[in-house]
Amino acid sequence: MLGTHLLTSGLTRGVVAAAIAVGAAMTIDRDRDDDRTPLVIAHGQQTQPAQDAERTAAPTLAHGAPVYSSKHVTAQIGHSMLINAATTGADESTTADDVRVSVGHSTLIKAPWLVKQVSVANPEIADVQPTTPDQVLVVGKQIGSTDVTMWSEDGQTWQARILVEVDVARIQADLSRFLPGSKLTLNQSQQALVVAGSLRRAEQTEALTQYMESAGLKWVDMTSVAGVHQVMIRVRVAEASRKAIRALGVNAVHTGNDFVGGSLIGGNPNGVNIGLPKGMPANSGLPLTVNTDSTIGSAVTLFGGFPDADLQLFLEALAENQYMRILAEPTLVALSGEEASFLAGGEFPIPIVQGTGGGSSISVEFKEFGIRLKFKPVVLGNGTVRLVVAPEVSELSDDGSVTLSGFRIPSLLTRKAETTLVMKDGQSFAMAGLLDRSIAAKASKVPGLGNLPVLGSLFRSVRYERGDTELVVLATISLVEPMNEGDDMPVPGELHREPDDWQLYINGEIEGAAPGKISPDEAEWMKRRGLHRLKGPGAWVTYESTPTRIAGRRR
Repeated sequence: MLGTHLLTSGLTRGVVAAAIAVGAAMTIDRDRDDDRTPLVIAHGQQTQPAQDAERTAAPTLAHGAPVYSSKHVTAQIGHSMLINAATTGADESTTADDVRVSVGHSTLIKAPWLVKQVSVANPEIADVQPTTPDQVLVVGKQIGSTDVTMWSEDGQTWQARILVEVDVARIQADLSRFLPGSKLTLNQSQQALVVAGSLRRAEQTEALTQYMESAGLKWVDMTSVAGVHQVMIRVRVAEASRKAIRALGVNAVHTGNDFVGGSLIGGNPNGVNIGLPKGMPANSGLPLTVNTDSTIGSAVTLFGGFPDADLQLFLEALAENQYMRILAEPTLVALSGEEASFLAGGEFPIPIVQGTGGGSSISVEFKEFGIRLKFKPVVLGNGTVRLVVAPEVSELSDDGSVTLSGFRIPSLLTRKAETTLVMKDGQSFAMAGLLDRSIAAKASKVPGLGNLPVLGSLFRSVRYERGDTELVVLATISLVEPMNEGDDMPVPGELHREPDDWQLYINGEIEGAAPGKISPDEAEWMKRRGLHRLKGPGAWVTYESTPTRIAGRRR
């Protein structure tokens, strides 16, 4: 209960009675010829004295409700104050109770005398605007408290503390309507609004933030989202590449003393140079011979020669099949709303030339390669997860490599994807895929001679290449929880035993005695994580049942 300040002096007749309580009624009785004027302020409500009721042009609004004055004045008040306008000295100062106003709302204060000057301590909290010589309008700007002071012509002062608050009831009603299922509590603490409680779904966090920011409120977020919020993702990147090459070409070179010639339809063998023998002077008659320091090029598969006939033959006959398979299966766990990344690989150096001319220098930068996984999950509720995932698999390659200042810089063969998915707990999604098929064929021949039956194959070259690439990227998510204390499980390689000298050198064994069998519970735990497929040292025992693809512990 808050009291009402009553200041009186020189009161000759009449009785002033006040009953003060939060939400209670206040009644004032006084004679019309009393020259003292009381002032009532209560959340924007004010009452006019009885003798002024007839000349009042319009009623004063208190939260949208008119309040009229009469001989018997009754008003609903909260934190109220009653100040007599009488004074006993020019230097008298009066301090009133707190004046409360909501952010974005206003309250009208009526002074007991004509106001000469008004001041507010912190104009960022509240703003004061004189409306009439004896009235001041207080507008709440942001949460906080400040002081307002008014001075009269004869030096009297009137001071009150302005408490700017938020309309908690209205905000609570808005949040209950906009965020169904949430259980939130709002409390004002100093200059901020503290929002605590639980949200039903993770996306309501963003909606709550947008509401508070649009309202221009300073607030502290102490909310949480109900349910499991740790998400594990397992990404499988599988690629199979096949390439088949068939080629046939014939090169012939004749290097006689009277005649030199040949056919290079099959491609330059790169190992044949026609010129002077080593050490022979230039004026020796210029006999033509094969340079003995030359090497046979990689395009040549068969070659032969007839020294007496000064004839050499080079044959490119190739049937080649290539197969490559890549399988990467990274696994990563992240908290809802947080981003996590994973890299298993390395870095390779790249020389960077800086400067020009004699002042140039070479610095080295490193670029990462390997298996990379980056994702950000958001738990939406009901076991649904929205995630942004970006897997990448890269490896070094000589194809497309360059040489710079004596340094060979390899190229990167990269497979990567980035997308946004919405999945439920335990579901898998083929987030990316590729089927690439390429065919290249080439035929070269000597006009006329290349069309001869049988012998035409000596004057033509054919090459046929076909490549097939299949790539798929699968993503599987699960809501997981950490293991409890005492649930320690074996890790890969834990059961590996080193071989002794007899087992290693005589028997050629790289592992000691067969590892002991693990318990059924541990075996099931290993199955869930796919560790039963490990081969080599530390491999696990063979399981009879089909492994259950369950990642992590479920609730």
